[in-house]
Parts: sequence; structure tokens; C-alpha cells
Amino acid sequence: MFLGLHLLITDPSTSPRTPLGRLAFGVLYGVGVFVLYGVLGALGLPTFYDKLLCVPLLNLSVPLIDRGVAALGERTWLDRLGLSGPLGGFNLAHMGVWAVLFTALALTGRADGRHPGDSLPFWMRACEAGRTGACERLIQLETTYCGDNSGWACNELGVHLLEGRITSADPARARESFARACEARYQPGCLNVLASSPAVRTDPRPLDLRLLLREGGRNLIALSEPDLDARACDHGWAFACGAGTQVAGR
Repeated sequence: MFLGLHLLITDPSTSPRTPLGRLAFGVLYGVGVFVLYGVLGALGLPTFYDKLLCVPLLNLSVPLIDRGVAALGERTWLDRLGLSGPLGGFNLAHMGVWAVLFTALALTGRADGRHPGDSLPFWMRACEAGRTGACERLIQLETTYCGDNSGWACNELGVHLLEGRITSADPARARESFARACEARYQPGCLNVLASSPAVRTDPRPLDLRLLLREGGRNLIALSEPDLDARACDHGWAFACGAGTQVAGR
């Protein structure tokens, strides 16, 4: 969204001609992204399209925005502040504000790949707390990681499908997930295939962590286990923090 505001909304060939028009354009883009995210999520469609679908509609609305700004009169409050013109009288000040903002985002870890939402324990805690959409997101992530052949994720997905507490109960799909976990040589999955009651669950193995901690980036197959544990701890996996007292649970 940050890149969209910079690259799409500021394109002079597809954005309004006046500073006030561009301000309205940017606000509408931000509102449109949030509205589309909710609509796409409610329809079960991929939510990453939220940042793109509103752009063509906004581009088509540019003449209406320009006419609306013109209807306000020749001198708007931006004119009185000296911000009129192609770039505005305080363009260097604008650039300085954005530089400070981006630096703050970078220093707090909000401008790179690391984000709290990249952590699976984040969604586990959010689901337990009853946060809106968190349980659905957790199931989606476990399904994705199970597809990547994480035995732990397949087993967790099977448990949720068997219990029916955070998603609809589906014993047939649960057995399929347990069987897939067993195929990935995850022992609890094999026990659960045999109808263990209650379902057996353990912490992720190092092999699973190499999949769960990728953050959508490179695989971690060459990462040493101490570094893997440190990364897992940073992601909120409590068992990986400190001395390896819970390694046997993997």
C-alpha cells in the first residue's frame, strides 16, 4: 500500500492535476484498499488484489475529482498555505516528512519483510483471543504450510478439523491431514491416524521450523539449529527460547 501511494497515486499521467485533487485521490485509494480487503475476505477471494482493483476505478474518476476541486473555487486552503502548483511550494518539506516517516518505519521493522503478522504464533494467540478473522487466517496458513509438506502443520490442521472448535468439523479431511502428516514422518500424525483420543500434538520439529519461519522468502535448510531456535524464539515460539529444554517435544 505504501508503494502504491508512491508509485501509482503520484503518477502525473493518471492522477489529478491539483494538490487538493491528489490529496483526495490518495485518501480514496486508502479507503478503497480497506473496503476491498473486507469485501474480498468476506467472499473468500485472495485479499492481495485489494491494492490493485481500486486503481482503474480511481483513474477513471480523475476528471470528476478535478471538476469537484474546481467547483470549490479558485483559492482553496492549500492555496492559502502556499501548497499550490505542480509540486507545491514546500516540496522539500514534503520530501523531508516522508524521509523521516520512512526512516521511522525502517527502524521499527515496519518497512521490511519482518512483521508480527509473519509469525504463526501471532495468529494462534489472536485466534485464542477471539480476534476477528484470526482463526480463518490460522487455518489458511496451516493449510498452506501443510501443502509445503510440514508434518506439524498438517497435524495441527487435522486437529482443528477434528475438534471443530475454530472451524467447521470435518472428520474426513482431518484424517487426510493426519495421513499427510504421517507421510511427512511426523509421529503424532501417525498416532492420530489410528484414532488417538485426545489427538496428539507436539512442538514443531526443526524441519518444520525451516518451513514455518521463511516469511515468504528463501528456504532455511542451511540455517544452523541454534540460529533456527533464535529465529523461532523471535517469532514467538516459546519452546525455542533459552536452553533447549523442550527439544524433546519436537
